Amino acid sequence: MTPAFVKEWLDKKREAEKDADADELPEKPQPKVLIGSDYVRWVRDRVATGRPVPSFGFELTPVIERCAAAEHLLYLRRAVMTLALLAGFACLYTSAPEWAPAVAMAGYWAAFYLDRLLAHHRLVRMTGDSIATGTQARGFTRKSRRALEAVKQLKFGTIVPYVTEIRAGSPRYHFVGAGKVWYEAQIGIDVLPAQPKFEKDGTPGPAIPSPRFEDLFAPTEPESARVKHFTPDDLLTHVICQLKRGTAPSPDFHPDNRLEAYGVAAISAERWKDIIPEQWTSLHVLAEHGPRAVGAGRTPKVARRFLCARVISWDGELVASVFVGFAYEDNYLRVTVRPHVINPLHPTLRAADGEAASSGWSWHRRAWFASALDVVLMLTRLFNPGKDRRHPELDRRKGPVSLREAYSTRYMNDMLQYDDARRYIEMMQRRIFDSVDQFLVDHNVDIGSYREQTMVILQNSGVINYGEMGSVQNQPGAVGSQMNVRPPTTGGIA
Repeated sequence: MTPAFVKEWLDKKREAEKDADADELPEKPQPKVLIGSDYVRWVRDRVATGRPVPSFGFELTPVIERCAAAEHLLYLRRAVMTLALLAGFACLYTSAPEWAPAVAMAGYWAAFYLDRLLAHHRLVRMTGDSIATGTQARGFTRKSRRALEAVKQLKFGTIVPYVTEIRAGSPRYHFVGAGKVWYEAQIGIDVLPAQPKFEKDGTPGPAIPSPRFEDLFAPTEPESARVKHFTPDDLLTHVICQLKRGTAPSPDFHPDNRLEAYGVAAISAERWKDIIPEQWTSLHVLAEHGPRAVGAGRTPKVARRFLCARVISWDGELVASVFVGFAYEDNYLRVTVRPHVINPLHPTLRAADGEAASSGWSWHRRAWFASALDVVLMLTRLFNPGKDRRHPELDRRKGPVSLREAYSTRYMNDMLQYDDARRYIEMMQRRIFDSVDQFLVDHNVDIGSYREQTMVILQNSGVINYGEMGSVQNQPGAVGSQMNVRPPTTGGIA
């Protein structure tokens, strides 16, 4: 029997350990993914069916081609297993019928070992080649042929589906294929003419009467006191041009600018599978040339044009994107910024490099043992198919799905990658805001309120916790948020 003072000491120790770890969140395990034949079937039936979701950082076509090549190995393995089963039945008509199960199991083991051996040889050859020199495969089945045709006709990410994620506080809008949503920021200003500036001696310039609301639609003021006409597409085109210009020449030790900027057409994921070919063509025109172009989709309730700025680094394992929407109506301009980040690849995929590097008798011994386990697993699945579990954890099994998102890590645990992701998002956000600022100045728009809001966003957007805002109170518009505080104005900036 334990003494009372010992029990009391143990209870205090447990409470102290509990209090010490109260602030530490439990580490979430990485999401479960598929490998082997289940992966091939899932990619063919979910990722490359209908209209595939664009993939960023890695090409989708080589993936489908290698899945088709893996499907060839699957049919070869099934052929060897069929021969092994026939050999087992043949033993029943010999003088040793008791050997029939052993012959069949040995044939099954040989089929799995041959499958692993050929797959390993292809993996070694693939890791030594580039994507451009990869083996071109042709699908055996109708589904695999359709999958190959679907990804070959896929254009570079100009049409993206979006989904609405309902959560506590406010909904979050996620562009499928772009990764996790980091935070969302909105800027809204009344488009009014610029106020007169002070001269160098401190005296104001010529007085220009402030327009009334009804005067916004009746341009009776002088040309210098009016806002120059512009459309959201004019603003989007200007920002894209400014982002593509890049910066001043940098020293040799600086990396090249990897920033991409282009227009995209965003459409709800619920409409994704119902897009007809004519509408698909019109969405491409909408993304590249805007709603006023000939043949563009002009239904704003179905699809709208967004600006996409993207940086791909770490050999494709890190993709940072910023989607910006411009809305201008009734002399009110609204700019909505939604950054996304694709986390690095799943650790299971990184293990493929080590598997390709292994060779010799040690690899064959592991393959022999693994082939025996494959036979046991095959017999287990005969009694428990488990078809409902043959999908990655991050696949909701409804609507379009992104292969790159489903096979990413749950969080970014590398400090260098995390710092790069924050730097890319902040850099793109700042350049976008500066380009909009320059556009508004050129069109004689009062930018006092705009600069106040961008200053608050840039100062507070760094409060991020592994891909999401660390606290809801730090988001714009939240109760008690510091983003609602108007910073002090200096230098005549309102």
